[in-house]
Amino acid sequence: MAARQRLSEQTSVSGAKMRYLEEKVNPVLQEMVMSLLMACPEDPPEFMLRWLLEQEMFDRAGINSLEDAAREQAEIERLRKEVSSLKRQRAQMKAHLAQVVAEERKRRGLPTPPSLDSKTVQKIKNCILRAAYAGFQGVDLALLFRRLDKDRSGELEINEVKAALRRVLRIPPSAVPDHQIHAFCAIVDTDFSGTVDIQELVSFIQGEGYDS
Repeated sequence: MAARQRLSEQTSVSGAKMRYLEEKVNPVLQEMVMSLLMACPEDPPEFMLRWLLEQEMFDRAGINSLEDAAREQAEIERLRKEVSSLKRQRAQMKAHLAQVVAEERKRRGLPTPPSLDSKTVQKIKNCILRAAYAGFQGVDLALLFRRLDKDRSGELEINEVKAALRRVLRIPPSAVPDHQIHAFCAIVDTDFSGTVDIQELVSFIQGEGYDS
């Protein structure tokens, strides 16, 4: 049944492509070939390009000559190089920031857990949200973490966060290992206090995206 369905889909796609060729491409090619045969130019590729540029029926995006096309290509190449340069600068800045963070944590006597990529961070977020929804009558993470805040400081130590994930949400080490919990909390601990602000932690868990 599945094979028959795939064959049907492939046949349908092929039919659509044939109609596209017949209705859209062939009329243009016929006109171009007729003009080419009438002119018999020494340089057929250049003639065909010029012919396309001269057709008013096409949206040329401001390209009206071979010189315009060359300028557009040069601008595209310049932008590609600029993007590559910005990517290199971004990578260098991220590496420098990671080094600064590691040095500051070391200066304050805090461990520096291995960094997490964005995919792993999102996986941890999803594990917490799923566990909270299933086992804590909805996703009231702030209430959950505040119940573990014994001194009412609005902050939790790493072991308290780990207790919330292990004992309350019942997230096993096989799903989120201890070292990932430490690294996850380190991301939120932006002031290098060794603790995490409950509201900032909840916002981070419920927020979208993370640029590793």
